[in-house]
Formats: sequence, structure tokens, C-alpha cells
Amino acid sequence: MKKKVSFLSPTFNSEAWIVRMLDSIPKEDAHEIVICDDGSTDKTLALLKNYQKHCPKLRILENRKNAGAGHAYNRCLDEATGDYVAIIDSDDYYLPAIREVLAQVDGRYDIYYYNMVTRLGKILEKKSTDDPYRKSGQFKIIRRSFIGDSRFGTQGPVPGDVNFHKLLIDKKPACKYTGIVAYWYNYPREGSETHIYRNRKK
Repeated sequence: MKKKVSFLSPTFNSEAWIVRMLDSIPKEDAHEIVICDDGSTDKTLALLKNYQKHCPKLRILENRKNAGAGHAYNRCLDEATGDYVAIIDSDDYYLPAIREVLAQVDGRYDIYYYNMVTRLGKILEKKSTDDPYRKSGQFKIIRRSFIGDSRFGTQGPVPGDVNFHKLLIDKKPACKYTGIVAYWYNYPREGSETHIYRNRKK
């Protein structure tokens, strides 16, 4: 039986990418699209509101002041109502093959993994033989009830998704590895959270 999927994305000053990201979400497979604008100062919010006019599944959450990516991710998680959640960063987009992944979300697993391709053409894979704690990015569609109180980190030198991913893996999820390349990852990109973190480590 097909499950309801909530697509979630935090965004901040993403006017260059936000429409492309939204267009990549297959609307026929979306229970809802929840976007948290984290106090953008460019045209991001205006673009979202314009998009909402022809996309009733889009819900916009607004932070008046920038609270940070972790807070925005968590607000999206708190608002989601679907059986599963799929998190996509605002500067990335889904490839058409995401439909093949979504067709496999049948409720048997807690996490459905797919693969990503970077802007430089490198394939990033999630395999059953990998250390499950590695590669914490947006490789997955997650059962919402399994998430429980797991949330993105909001403080410290480690990106928030690392904290969130660890909390999920600690719960020993049942996982399916589809092997499908379904996500375009805008990396490397100067100014991204990953870029800032890796430069901090140097």
C-alpha cells in the first residue's frame, strides 16, 4: 500500500535554487511539502508564496529571524504529518528516478536509502556493507513514527544532520538500500553548511 510522504526543506536565501528544488518534487507522490524559511533576506519567501498559488500541497513556515539550519530542519519535522518524511536541501534537487524510490516505500522498512550524484558527477552510494553511521546526508526517506524525538543538532561544531543521523541509527532501523541514483547534490558549493564545516576543520 502506498504511503503518504511529507517532503521537508529548510531554506535561507535560496532564491537561486528554490524553484528548481520544488519543481523536482513529484507532486503526485507528495502528501505535503513543508518549507521552513529561516529569515531569508532575498526573494526566497516571495518565490515560495508565488509557487504556493499553483501548488496547494506547499505549506510555508516562516522564521522572522534566522535561527540556523538545525532549528529549521526541526521545525519541519515537528510539522510533518505524512507516514514518511523525505528531506531535501533547498539548493539540491531530485532526479526523475526519485519516483522509482518512492514506488518502493511500502511500509516494510524504517529507512529507504537511495544514492546521490554531486555537481561534479561523483556518485555517492549508501550500501548495506557501509558503516551505518557514515554518510549522514539526504540519502533517505524515513518513517515518521520511527523518528520519535530524534532531531537535528542546533549547537556545536558538527553539522546538525550528523547528530540526527546518529540518533536514528542508534535505534537500529530496518533499512532498504535501493541503489538508485535519485538526488542531485549541490556540492561542493561555497557557503553551504558542509563547506563551512569542512573549512572549519582545516
